[in-house]
This record gives sequence, C-alpha cells and structure tokens, in this order.
Amino acid sequence: MKRTCCLLVLVTLSLSAQEVDLTRSVQSLKRNIHSSTAGERLMWMDSLSRLIKHRTDFAYDSIARQTIDYALELDSTRLVLIHAEALMEYTFWELESPGGAIEIFNGLKDKIPKHTHFSELTYFYYEVGRNYQMLVRLDKALDNYELGYAFAERAGKRKMMGILKSAIGQVLCFMGEFQQSATALEESYQILKADYPRSAWRPKGTLAVLYSQNGLQEEAKKIRMEIVEEAREYGKMSAISEQYFNQAFDEMLHGSQKERIKYLDSARVYSSKTDHEYLQLQLLVGQLAAYAENGMMEKAEAVKKELDARKEDGEFMEVDEYNLAMGHYEFAKGNYKRAAALGETEYENVRNSGFYEGIYMAHGFLSKVYDSLGDLGRSHEHLKAHHRIKDSIESVKKANGFSYYQGLYEAERKDSEIASQKSQIALLNAKNRVANQLMVFGGLGVLALLLIFYLVRLQYATKREQQIQVQFSRNLIKGQEGERTRVARELHDGVGQKLMLLAKRTKLSGDAEMASLATDTLEELRSVSRDLHPATLEKLGFSGAVRAIIDEVDANTDIFFTHNIDDVDDLLSDESSLQLYRIVQELLNNIVKHSGAKAVSVDIERKADGITMLVRDNGKGFSVREKLRDSSGLGMRTLLERAKIAGAKFHVESKATVGTTISLEMGG
Repeated sequence: MKRTCCLLVLVTLSLSAQEVDLTRSVQSLKRNIHSSTAGERLMWMDSLSRLIKHRTDFAYDSIARQTIDYALELDSTRLVLIHAEALMEYTFWELESPGGAIEIFNGLKDKIPKHTHFSELTYFYYEVGRNYQMLVRLDKALDNYELGYAFAERAGKRKMMGILKSAIGQVLCFMGEFQQSATALEESYQILKADYPRSAWRPKGTLAVLYSQNGLQEEAKKIRMEIVEEAREYGKMSAISEQYFNQAFDEMLHGSQKERIKYLDSARVYSSKTDHEYLQLQLLVGQLAAYAENGMMEKAEAVKKELDARKEDGEFMEVDEYNLAMGHYEFAKGNYKRAAALGETEYENVRNSGFYEGIYMAHGFLSKVYDSLGDLGRSHEHLKAHHRIKDSIESVKKANGFSYYQGLYEAERKDSEIASQKSQIALLNAKNRVANQLMVFGGLGVLALLLIFYLVRLQYATKREQQIQVQFSRNLIKGQEGERTRVARELHDGVGQKLMLLAKRTKLSGDAEMASLATDTLEELRSVSRDLHPATLEKLGFSGAVRAIIDEVDANTDIFFTHNIDDVDDLLSDESSLQLYRIVQELLNNIVKHSGAKAVSVDIERKADGITMLVRDNGKGFSVREKLRDSSGLGMRTLLERAKIAGAKFHVESKATVGTTISLEMGG
C-alpha cells in the first residue's frame, strides 16, 4: 500500500513539473513574439500554437487565430492551412461546434490560392467536409470531400485518397445514392488495400452496412466475415468486434434472436481486448436489450449491474438505443409505466434522425408497452406507424436489391454475349479458311487476281473519297475562321465605332439610363467580337491566350480550375496556334455546359519531341462512341478535324461518375 501511495505521489509530482515546464516555455515564446517582427515573429507564433495545441487553459483558440491572421499578412499560405485545419478540428471536437468550424473555413477559403500546398489543402477540405456532414448538410459535405480528394490525388497522398473516397461513399449513402455510394466505397477499399491494408476494413465495413440497408443481407454478411478474417491477421480486435456487432443488429432486424445473441456474445469477447470504451458500452446495451427481450433475466441483470457500475465510476456515456434497451429491461420486469417513459424518450431521440430502423423499432416497442398498459388507442397508433415505416423500408430495400441484381444480370448477360460472339467469329474464321483452301486448290487464281485488282481500285477510290472529305472539312473550318475574322473586324470597325460614338454622346446628353444601355451594348458587341476572333491570340501568343481564357472561365463559374502551361509559342505556326486555341475554347465550353464537373486541370507541356496537352475534369463523363455516332452534333468531329489540321493526335477517355481526360500530342 505504501509503495502504491509513493508511486502516485511521484506521478503527481512528475505531471506538475511538466505543467511548470510548459508554462515557462509558453512565457518564453510570448516574450520572443513581442520582441521580434516579420518572419521571425511568425516562427515563434507557429511554435507557440503547436506547443499548446487544443489546450483551452492556455487560450489556444485565440493564439491560433492570431497565428493564422499574421500568416495571412505575410502570405504564408502553408502555415495558414496547417493552423486553420488544427483550429477547425479543435472547434469540432473540443468546443463541439461544427458551425464554428465552418465559419473559420468560410473566412479563409477565398484568401487561399489552390495551385500549391496540395497536401495541406487536402486536410483543410476534409475537415470542413466532416463538419458539414455532422450538420447533415450533405451536398456541401460531398462538394468539399471531392475537392479534398482532388488535392490528395495531386499531392500523391494515397491514404487520404482512400479516406476521402470512403467519406464520399458514406455521404452518398445518406443521400440515397446506392449505386454511386457502393462504387466509391469499393474504390476506397481498393486504394487502402494496396497501400494501407490495416485500414482497408473501414470502407469495406461501411459497404457491408450499405448492402444490409438495401436488402442484400447475404452480401453484407459475406463482407463482414471477410473483414473478420483479415482483422485476425492484423490483430484488429476492435474491427472484429464491430463487424460481429453489426451482424447481430442485422439478425435482430430479421428475427433471428439466437444468431443475434451469438454474435453479440462474440463481439463482447473481442471488445474486452480493446480500450474502445464506446464500443464496449454499445455491446453492453445491445446485450441488455437482447437478454431482456428473450427472457434471459439472469444475464440481463448481470449486464445491468455492469452498466450501473460504469455509471458510478464515471465511465459511462449514453450510447445509441440505451433508452430502448432499458425499456426492454423494465418491460421484462413488469414495470410498464417506466418502460413507456423510456420508450418515449427513445422515440424523441430518433424521430427527427435519418435512422429509420430505430424509429420503427421505437414504435414497435411502444405499441407493445401501451398494449400491456391497456391503452389500446396509443398502442394501435404506434403499431400502424411501426408497420408503415417497416413496409416503406422493405419496399426501398426490394427496389435497391432488384437494381443491384439487375446490374449483375446485365453484366453477366453482356459477358455471355461477348463470349458467344467470339465463338461465332472463330467458327466463321474456320469456315473462311476452308473456303480459301478450296479456292486455291480449285485453281481459281484468275478470280483471285481480278478480286485483288478490284480491291486495289476500291481502296484507291475510298482513300480518294476520304481525302476529299478531309480536305472539305479543313476548307470548311478554314472558311469558317476566315468568315469569323471578317465579321469580327466589321463589327469592331463599323458597328463598334458607331456604338462607341453613341455611348459618348449619350453620356454627354445626361441620360444615365441610355448611357448605361449604350455602354452595355458596346461591351456585349466586343464580347461577341472576341469570341469570333480571339484578339488575345495575336496580343499574348498561344500560351498567354490559353492562360487568359482559363482564368476568365475560372472567374465566372463555380468550377475549380488549375493549369500548368509551358511557353510553346515558338513551336507553333499561326495556323496551328489558332486550331489548338479553338480546341481549348471548345473543350472549356463543353465542360462548363455539360460535364457537371467540380474541378478541371489543364496542362500544356513542352517536350523535346513536341507538345503534349492534357485536359481533365471530374464530371459525369459520356460515351465517346455515342458522341462520334451522333449525327446531330458536330462538336467531337470538329475537334478531331482541328487536331488534324494542326498536325496533332487527339485522344478522349471518359467514364461515368469518374470524369473525362482529353490528351493531344503534337510533334516538334
């Protein structure tokens, strides 16, 4: 006993000494801050903010804000992002204010450039996405998670890419986008499995929950058992416990009480090997409800006793379904009024949440309790609500389950058709070989010569026709450019001059409304003239003109643009410059009008053997084949013809929900 007391005294003294040392360090850093300026002062402020990170007793909030403001003043973007992310995290966890964290983000987002420090931007946007998700502002959460993913991809941070994809999958799940959510979670799992296998179980577990919520119980159970096997290999006891707990919840929803209790007991064994207090409490609550519902009162009493002991020791926090579990316990004991009060508390907790299973469970329990109390009116109301919500959940599950299996069927059918076509092609090839051999052995050489002669003439005629078509397309494009230039000059020199004179005279007349109308009309005319003939191409050259048009689109849309454009003007003729500029112009117009993209990058790189151009977006994508076959639209074919005129190779890759990548290569 004496030895224990001595040990406690030593620990206390050690902690006190550490606090004294921390206080001295803080005071020393504050003196250095007050006696220094500029970059040196920012260095000391950075050190102080890191030293007292998340320490309310040292006024971390105020000091972090001062550090951010001073870093902004010195244009130290990286430190702004680092301390802003830390302050948002502190506001979320310590102050429990997601709204406050979002205010910090909104005050800084427009002051921070997005063309550098991609790693720090990744965490910055991930943190605000999490706060929006906590406030159930799912559209905002999704937008910021996707931006964070784009920055993580540019920074090469594979783990954050996996984490952000998982977060995107969760938000899509809450939004009811079943297929998109499953795709995102599968992508997250594949990323993490390749580089961080010990973390890969989390998105996979979320995918299992998603399958379960959409009526695919067998698929969900299969995934959970796979996670359990992987977790055994890595010694992740909390992962095993969590999967057994979720499987127990599924078994309960489908009336398999023995399986429910079996999985809860297994989950409890593995949770005891962790320090995950919240999970342990969840399992105790789950066991209390299961034992009470199934008349296992001796075990229920033991669990209730352990929960009470944790409350007395201050190791208790109210977890999901605690009131419902206590209600089942009181109901089993015959305390119906107490059970009803607990059931009503549970219903109030879940009625405005998106946890529909919890809502219908609360209704079902209250129906049973009020029936036992003889209040048949209330019992019937809760029973109707219970069945109405349950039927609605089941119909959604059936619809999503049907969609899932239909997708599998379509994929298998396509695979079968492809295999059948390959078989038919092989059979036709074999028949053709036999026919050719008969022709050869039959001495039909003359016919073969005639056929060859015919094919040569046909090929020549086809090539000639293609050349005529290509030349026609090129002449059409060149004629179009010439006509655009002529009209632009006439607008500028004729109508434009007259409008300018009109604008000046209306200003002198004192009629402000007419003066404004004349000025706006003149500006619209100039805009049309610029679109018809890019004067910036002549003034700035190709590289400068492309930067200018990207910056203009960036300034006038909500899409996030990045670009990295080398100076390649000396490698291009006037004709090539015009065609490549028109290609960029058309691509940007298509992205803004049709892609639904949140982020776009444009890279033009000078290489030893020529020029490469890469335009990427994260929009909804499209079918390249359908675009080329579509006779009503000339956009894609015009782009191809312009590339040919410039002497460049043009390639398009596009996938639904992933985006589009367009590459162009041109020899020196």
